[in-house]
Amino acid sequence: MFLPVAVLLLSVAGCKDSGPAAADGGEYAIEKKFERGPLTVTVKVERETLSIADTVRVRLEAVIDEGYEVTMPAVAEFLAKENRLGILDYQTEPDALQEGNRLLAAREYRLEPIVSGSYAIPALKFVFREKEGTATGADTSGPEPPSQETPEQTPPKEEPDKTAGETEGEAEKTYELLTEAIGIKVTSLLDEQRGDLTIADIKDLASPPETRSWWWLWIVGALAGAGGIGAAVIWLRGRQQRKELRIMQAAHEVAYARLRRLTEENLIEAGRIKEFYERISSILRTYIEHRFRLRAPERTTEEFLAEMQTTDVIGPEQKKMLETFLQHCDLVKFAQYGPTPVEIQKTFDLTKGFIEATRISEKQVDVTDQIRKAENESLVRSA
Repeated sequence: MFLPVAVLLLSVAGCKDSGPAAADGGEYAIEKKFERGPLTVTVKVERETLSIADTVRVRLEAVIDEGYEVTMPAVAEFLAKENRLGILDYQTEPDALQEGNRLLAAREYRLEPIVSGSYAIPALKFVFREKEGTATGADTSGPEPPSQETPEQTPPKEEPDKTAGETEGEAEKTYELLTEAIGIKVTSLLDEQRGDLTIADIKDLASPPETRSWWWLWIVGALAGAGGIGAAVIWLRGRQQRKELRIMQAAHEVAYARLRRLTEENLIEAGRIKEFYERISSILRTYIEHRFRLRAPERTTEEFLAEMQTTDVIGPEQKKMLETFLQHCDLVKFAQYGPTPVEIQKTFDLTKGFIEATRISEKQVDVTDQIRKAENESLVRSA
């Protein structure tokens, strides 16, 4: 019964390149389109050439037919393979309904180059699947075409491999679309001035002037040097003392303090449910970064969950707890889901339970700046 699905989805329409944008307009210099079955992916790059001091915007748009769902690629993992571009910022837009009941998922990144040279924004993998209970009405006539996937198009680590003898449609109705690498050039700040870096010719020798007695300048210079050395010693000692005054606190204690401040603000009573979920999600993500050294705050839920499956620092039970928590928070923050009072309390208890189950005193956090900020805010309120 899945043969029509395989016929429909294994037909690749190929890559369409709209080329550079016009010089007098256009938000992106590069725009490439890729299609496979019900999925259309567009990759847009702000510019083809930039300096090492610039940043570049990259926008990913995935338009999927009704009855299917798509998972955006974990861009950070693809960039880490070459270690030439870093993510400075990113933004995920709410899904939007397009013509023909197609759903648009969009995400925009701001990337910063790490080194200069000519290299590429890597090929990205989009995973899509049929929604459960969805059947397609594709024409069943004709033999099934062979798969056009390349050896590099392996399934994501978090998904089980297909068993022998199964086709794409028969296994888990999961399919992949791999984009092409897009070349860009990053120039050095010296590139435009390199031609001026020439060595001037040696001038003719000049006769030395008559020598005079300037012995008193040596005395002044020696006194100034001694004073400078003394000032440097005092400054270094003061700096060392300031370092010794840094305040360290256990990661779980920092998280508990933030939870207490959250409850004191009474956001739930004020009806600010979305803000409450944004704050509690930030508290748990920051704790994970302090406790396990995982980059949780700046990653999307999909990217973090994918990385979490590859590490053993978090136990299986805690991984399941985190997955439930983050997906519930995303529903409230992005899908306008209205949680019940019981769900809100469960979310708060789950956060405390995870921190309590994983806390250790050895993981310390520098909270000096946080305490100084809190003291300044207290002085302003008292004034």
